[in-house]
Amino acid sequence: MRTVLSILLAVLAGLLAALSLVGARAESLVYTPGPLQQIAAPMSEDPQLQEALPGEISALVEDQLPEEMPGFVQSAASGLVAGAASGLVEDDRFPAAWSAVLEETRLDWVSRIDRLATEGTTPAGTSGAGGAVDGGGAEAAVSGTVHLQAAPLVDLGLDRLAEALSGVPGGEAVAEMLREGLTPGPGSGNEETGESLLSVDLAVPDPGAVPMDAVVLVVDNLYRWPWLAGTAAVLTLLALWAAPRRRKGTPLFVAGLAVLAAGGVSRWALGRMEPATDLEGIARVAAESLLEGIRDYAMPDTLILIVGGGVVAALGLLVGLASGLGSRGRAGH
Repeated sequence: MRTVLSILLAVLAGLLAALSLVGARAESLVYTPGPLQQIAAPMSEDPQLQEALPGEISALVEDQLPEEMPGFVQSAASGLVAGAASGLVEDDRFPAAWSAVLEETRLDWVSRIDRLATEGTTPAGTSGAGGAVDGGGAEAAVSGTVHLQAAPLVDLGLDRLAEALSGVPGGEAVAEMLREGLTPGPGSGNEETGESLLSVDLAVPDPGAVPMDAVVLVVDNLYRWPWLAGTAAVLTLLALWAAPRRRKGTPLFVAGLAVLAAGGVSRWALGRMEPATDLEGIARVAAESLLEGIRDYAMPDTLILIVGGGVVAALGLLVGLASGLGSRGRAGH
């Protein structure tokens, strides 16, 4: 009976230890700017993304050109917009703008998750969305997926356009008019969800594979990882105490196997992450780059779990072997 109890405590200790490491790394990724900047900065060097961004930014700006513009003026303006956008990724200011995109994206997602945690999630009929009830009792869709916030890139494109129009009478006024047209405001119909023309839903985490309620619950409790680590240590001591004298190595061996298994499962899950099947265009390219960055960020931790678990399991075998030899020695006397 004591052996069974020690094994159960050891399994739980191993799983909690693995979860504490995952929680610590996830909390850093979600709530501090550094990790996302590190893993997603290379996205800006993705050839597919660099090819898609100018067209996306150009289309956003062109959509805001006044309809009353004469055809030839609108055509000329579209040409200037396309020219300003085409050199976007080569601009010296692009790295800083991309860094701002990443930070705004992170803050936006944290805000979405906080709102869902406060108001609750319900099916909302849109990919990655949860429903939240506002103060007036009306249901407003709140998406819990990551939305790429492209506003800093659009601002850079408009700055480039203003520079190109600086020598044309009224050129700067046109650029400013476009800037105001792209700024979300009351009456846009998107204030409740934080959506705008400059927000691209990446469907990460994939709402078809991960329940949004589970995402909200996990993110809302990431700060508890030190408690998980402490509890794992206490359970390990209890498992060692509960184990019979001749089987003190068993809890260590079992706990090590549990950690090793958690690392293997995590590595397998990371390898299977794919963008939502219905994503297209820049959203799919950005989602693929983001998931690849998350994989590169998390894979070393799975290796730590696998190697660490293996070491603890081996230590358990050595302790068990030493206990067995000691018992035989005492019995021989």
